[in-house]
Amino acid sequence: MYKVILVDDEIYVRKGLRSLIDWQECGFEVVEEASNGQQALTVIRDVKPDLVVIDIRMPILDGLGLIKIVSQEEEIQPKFIIISGYSDFKYAQTALKYGVHDFILKPIDKDEMEQTLTVLSKSLNKQKTIQEKNREIKYKEIMHKLIFGKADEKEVTNYLPTLGNPKEFYYIIIEVNGLINNTYEKNVAIYKNVGEKIAKVIRDICDLKEKVWVQDLEQGSFGVLITANYLNRFQMKIGRFVHWVKEELSHQISEEVTFYVGSSVPDLRILKESYETAQRGLQFKYLQKDGIIFSSDINVKSLHYTELDDSFYHLVLEKIVEESSDSIRDIIDSIFEEFHKKSMARSAILSSINRIVHSVLKFIKKLEGDPSQLDSFQTMLKIQEFNVTLVQLKELLIHFILESKKEITELRRFSTQSEVYKIKQYIDSNYHENISLKSIAAKFYMNPVYLGQLFKKTYGIYFKDYLLQIRITEAKRLLRQSENRIYEIAECVGFNNTDYFVTIFGKLENITPSEYRNHLKRKV
Repeated sequence: MYKVILVDDEIYVRKGLRSLIDWQECGFEVVEEASNGQQALTVIRDVKPDLVVIDIRMPILDGLGLIKIVSQEEEIQPKFIIISGYSDFKYAQTALKYGVHDFILKPIDKDEMEQTLTVLSKSLNKQKTIQEKNREIKYKEIMHKLIFGKADEKEVTNYLPTLGNPKEFYYIIIEVNGLINNTYEKNVAIYKNVGEKIAKVIRDICDLKEKVWVQDLEQGSFGVLITANYLNRFQMKIGRFVHWVKEELSHQISEEVTFYVGSSVPDLRILKESYETAQRGLQFKYLQKDGIIFSSDINVKSLHYTELDDSFYHLVLEKIVEESSDSIRDIIDSIFEEFHKKSMARSAILSSINRIVHSVLKFIKKLEGDPSQLDSFQTMLKIQEFNVTLVQLKELLIHFILESKKEITELRRFSTQSEVYKIKQYIDSNYHENISLKSIAAKFYMNPVYLGQLFKKTYGIYFKDYLLQIRITEAKRLLRQSENRIYEIAECVGFNNTDYFVTIFGKLENITPSEYRNHLKRKV
């Protein structure tokens, strides 16, 4: 309801107006009366009405004089409706330049007056909406300046009264998690709803009359300015306040949220410090289980920004080749245990996940598959662009790995022979290097046991025996065609130990390398 003051030197006119007009139906409420312009001026300054219904002719200070004075004051800008006799009509017209909404001739017609009030109410509604939007834009701009330390003294001074002039401030970042596969339009609608819910929950539990300013941040996050005035019901403890808000919010929205609570600052001018500590908390997201990170906690903890050891990436690819889905879940469990064990930062964890994903995609391409056909392809490519909880991140990775495993199994069904042939070619070209079944399996993203079985099945000989056979065959050639010493030939064909070379040569050829060479010389 809009507030109305009735001003007329005749009491029966004021009482008549009260009873004649259905003020409430028109959107107004008469809150005060005055019998002359001077008294009305005091009431206007005190009550700050939205509308003043005033007679022109009054003692001490007439209606026109009152309107002139009020129109010059910035803090109060009520609308005016003049009621006057016919003889005052021209006089009343001069008041229009001061923004008088309308004037009504006496005797007052009920329908005419109520129609005027209804039109004015709609106009005030529209004006109020515009003012509210402008105020919101203005304060959001100030909030943006505050967190980057760019607000000027005047802006801060004007902003403080809207907050109740508190003496302590906190900046809190609230992330909405899990909105990965929605359309942009749907996410915008969800973010808008969550932002409104955050403001409502805080206002309700703190019993606030003033507006709670919620700032839109990037990537589905919100910034909220919390003052000491909000904490009265929580023994001035920010921790109790945040836990209560999070609990209440969980009853009103289905999305999981994460809170990052900045440090306390005594002056709004240095809110940037609280914002920056809340930002630092983002890197601790996956080390806290209750979804609330306080700056006071992270100051005593250290983070690691290095990725996982290379062995984990090879293990994932090995497990994909194996048939057991349980083994995949086991390795993912061990990876996430490693994240926690090493106190890895959010960025390092996401970077490690990203590397796992690209290793798998690369493997699919190597098998001449199309990784973009995976249902989870787009989701995992943009995983770093969205907010997800640790549990959600783990489930997304497991789903991706299991889906990739299915695709790789199908691809390998048609390319196993080709893959084994490539491995045999690799052995033939690199036998002189320090290679083993394990190292080759890692290079071709295969499980060593599986590779050994596959090689034996395909070529009828165990990997180790084939490698020794090739090395000894090449050693025989060198013994025939070169004058190299025995230890030099051993090194050339991949043996680091000459005695072992001699032993294997004798086992396969029933003769030592020296005897083999001497036998050839005797024939010549």
